Amino acid sequence: MVQSLNLRYRTAAESDQDRANAIFSGAVLVYRSLPAMHALVGCLREITLLEIGLNDPCSAESMLGSREFRRRASCVRQTVRENINVGRLYKKVFTEVGVDVSAIFYDHFKLRFQPSNEATRSRYMLDLPAHRDTWGSNIHSQINWWAPVWPVTVDRTIGIFPAQWHVPVSNSSADWSYRELMQHLRRDESTEYPMLPQCRVPPSPAEAVPVIIQPGDIMAFSGAHLHCSMPNRSGLMRISTETRTVSAHDLFYSRAAKNIDCGASVSHFDWFRHIETGDSLADHGSRGRNQCV
Repeated sequence: MVQSLNLRYRTAAESDQDRANAIFSGAVLVYRSLPAMHALVGCLREITLLEIGLNDPCSAESMLGSREFRRRASCVRQTVRENINVGRLYKKVFTEVGVDVSAIFYDHFKLRFQPSNEATRSRYMLDLPAHRDTWGSNIHSQINWWAPVWPVTVDRTIGIFPAQWHVPVSNSSADWSYRELMQHLRRDESTEYPMLPQCRVPPSPAEAVPVIIQPGDIMAFSGAHLHCSMPNRSGLMRISTETRTVSAHDLFYSRAAKNIDCGASVSHFDWFRHIETGDSLADHGSRGRNQCV
C-alpha cells in the first residue's frame, strides 16, 4: 500500500521560518492559483510556442521528427534559462508566497520536457529515476520548486515516495562526482556517466504518489524527498518548470532536512547564486553552522 503524502495547500504568504519548518519535516506545500505564477506560465508558454512552432507543444514529438524536436526543445530550454522576464517573474512568485528574496539563492530557472516516445528522449529529456536532490548537492536546506506549464495527468507528472522520507535508501552519492560528470560531458555528450546519484535498487514508480496541480499552482518540497518522473507513456509531452533554492536564513539557523543516507563529501554551494545580485552562495559569509543535521 502506498503511503499518503503530507500535502498541504496554501492560499496566503507565509514566513521563511514557517515554510522551512513544514518542508523540512516532510510536508509538500502547494501554493494555489498565484497571479505571479499565472504570469510566469504565460511567459513560458509564449516562449515555447514561438520556438516549437506548433499550437500544441504537448503533441510536438508526434508531429516533428525526433531529431528536429530535440533541436527545437534545446532552443526553448536555452531561451528560458537566459530570459530576464522568466527570472523577474520567478522572483515575483517567491515574493508572493512570502520568501525573503534578499536571502534567496537559486540554481537555474528550467523548462523541462518529458517525452512519451522513447526515440525522442535525450540526456536532458527523460524519465528521471528515483533520487534525492540532496544526494548531488549535499545541501540539506535545499527547497525544490516545481510547476506544470501545461496540464499534467497521473501518468505524466512528478511522483514522490513519502514512505522513504525517514528510511535510508542505498545510493551512489558517495561515489558520484559532479566534476567527473563535467569531464565526461566535455569528452562525449552521450556519456553514460549518470547525471545524478542513483538508487542502487530503484523502487517501483508504482510506490510513488503522483502529484497533480494546475498551471498557476507551484509546489515546494524538500530536496531530501525521494522523487521521480512518473513514467510517461501517455502519447503527450509533459512540460513543466522547476528550480531549486537555498535561503541564507535557513543556513544560518540550521533549518534543514535530516540527512539519513547522503554520503557525498562535497557540498555544492557554487551551484547557487543570489536571485538579485548573482553572487555565488559559495562566497556568501553566512552558510550556517551544520549542513548534515
